[in-house]
This record gives sequence, C-alpha cells and structure tokens, in this order.
Amino acid sequence: MILRTLSLLRSLQGASHTAQEAQATVQQACDYRWLHGELHHGAITEPATTLADGTPAVAITLAYPATRAHLAGGKWPEDPTERERCFVEGAHACRAAGAPLYRTLESLSRGLAYGAASVLTDSARLQYLIDHRALRLVWRRPEHLPAALARRLTAGSATPGVFLLEVRVPARRDEVALSGAWLDQALDRYRRILPRPADH
Repeated sequence: MILRTLSLLRSLQGASHTAQEAQATVQQACDYRWLHGELHHGAITEPATTLADGTPAVAITLAYPATRAHLAGGKWPEDPTERERCFVEGAHACRAAGAPLYRTLESLSRGLAYGAASVLTDSARLQYLIDHRALRLVWRRPEHLPAALARRLTAGSATPGVFLLEVRVPARRDEVALSGAWLDQALDRYRRILPRPADH
C-alpha cells in the first residue's frame, strides 16, 4: 500500500515526489476532506468579511467540545481569559479541532479512498485556505459563543469550553450553501488554477 501511494503521487506530480512530500500532500488532502465533511455542521457567523488579501468572504464557524484530551494536545493557558486570547491557524487548526493525524504512509494511504486523482486537488484547496489565513481555531467559554452557535449547545452541558473553527470562504452571503460540494466550488472559483494533470 505504501509503494502504491508513492507510485501514484509520483505519477501525478513527477518522479521527484519523495516519501516526505507524499506524506505532507496526502495529509493535507485528508485534512481538507475532513473539513469538507464537517461544513454542514457550521453556522454563518460573519456574513461579510475578507480574506488576508482583501477578497470578500463569508466566515463559517464550526463548534467542538473542548475536552481535556483536546486541550492536552496544545499549549493552552490554564487561565480562561488568557486562553481566549490564543488561537491556532492553518492545517493545525483542523487537527486541533479533531481532524485525524496520519503518522505513517501506510495509514496515509487511507486518504486515497476518496479518489486517487482528487488528492492533489484537495491538497491545493486546503493550501489556498492556508495561504489566505482563512482557518483559525479559538477556545471560548459557553457564555462567549456567537449567538448562531450558542443555540445549538445542549442545555446543561458540562463542557467547560468550546473550540470554534472559523473558515473564511471567498463568497457572498447569498451564495452560501453549508455543504462540502459548495465549499469545493467556492474555492475552485478563486484559487490558483492547478496544472491539468492534477485536475484529471
């Protein structure tokens, strides 16, 4: 399976694709597919914002319980006020929110289950979000949650805090459909065009 993964990525992106590059590419594609599958749980929290380069965008936020295990995976301050000032950006934000971390090429090969040719495309979609600083994770106390998400919390939840993963997508409010297919279309409209072999 490992050799098959390397062979496939080399054929798609060139013979110089190393094991380390293959791991990074497939991990990034897996992170994107996780985000793709999670988007329908989100809520629009900023209908009019921008990406880092000024592109008009919509902010969609996903909420996750901040369990002790999740908090233990990062360097979150003990003091709640200090903790709310911290954030994680990029692919690390997806990982901190719950996206699986694949540590070996053998486990990374599971990412190919989404379709071999889509790996490079999905990796490029996540890279677009990373390059435009469109992914950010923060911790919030339940009383400080955006109203659109606070309504979804279970009453009497014992969770001391919530992770909020914000995704800024280049789009207008009236274009938004909270689905992975819509996310693909919105990013493909704005991101840099991929080389033809990566799209087929």
